Amino acid sequence: MKTVRRRRGSNAIEFVLCLPIWLSIVFAIMEFGWLFFNQTALDAAANLGCRAGSLVDPGNNDENIAAVQTRVLERMGQALLNKDGSECTDCVLTANTWGDPPGRSLRCEVSRPFDPLVGLYVSDGKSLSSSQIARLEWQRAAAP
Repeated sequence: MKTVRRRRGSNAIEFVLCLPIWLSIVFAIMEFGWLFFNQTALDAAANLGCRAGSLVDPGNNDENIAAVQTRVLERMGQALLNKDGSECTDCVLTANTWGDPPGRSLRCEVSRPFDPLVGLYVSDGKSLSSSQIARLEWQRAAAP
C-alpha cells in the first residue's frame, strides 16, 4: 500500500522563498522607471528651451542676447514645474551661445537632484542633467 505524504505547508514555504526575489524585481522596475521618467523630463525641458531660444533674434552684435537667454530659461522653467504646479527651485538652468555666423549655436543645460522612490538601487544625492545644442535661426555677422 502506498503512503500519502502531506504537503499542506509546501505552498506557503515556496511563497516565502520566492517573495523577496519577486519584490526585488518589482521595486527595481519602479525605481528605474522613476529614474527614466525624470531623465526624460529633463531632456524634454532642455530641448524645448533650446528650440524656443533659437527662434529669438539676437540682434546685430548680440544686442538682444539677453532676450535669447531669458526666453530659454523661461521655457525650460515652464517645462520643469513641480507636481503641485510650483516652479522648480532646485533646478539649475543655463544657456550660452558660441561660434560665429553662419555656425552660431545655443547650448542649453538643465540639472536637478534626483529623489529615488525606494532608494535600494539608486543612491540618494544623485543629480540628473541634460544638455541640448541648437543652431540659432538668426545668423548675422558682426558689423565691421
